Amino acid sequence: MALIVEIHQLGDKLWAVATQQLAEDENNPDFATLQRATDEGAEEAFRMLEVRDTLRVLLAQTPFERREGEVVALFLLGWDFPEIAQQLGVSRQFVQATFKRAVAKLRKTAKALGISP
Repeated sequence: MALIVEIHQLGDKLWAVATQQLAEDENNPDFATLQRATDEGAEEAFRMLEVRDTLRVLLAQTPFERREGEVVALFLLGWDFPEIAQQLGVSRQFVQATFKRAVAKLRKTAKALGISP
């Protein structure tokens, strides 16, 4: 197998890395199947890495209020709004409004960084 690595700069401090694995023996009857599976698997894995890295940048660059940061952190851990409300000792409506403000701030940060939806 050969490995091809591509690096693209998306912003001042944001880079995307894509790799592809290539089966080297084109005479192998399974070459096309292996190549397709490798490409599809790598594409999905790197798409997830890009999402994770983009989200990390957005979270680090977004100026959240304390409660907004708490709500977003718990949401990213898989908690739903009623669970977050109970944990923080606030109403579900407060959590929803806080989450909505946090998402608006994330979108504003993404726009400022030139990150498309």
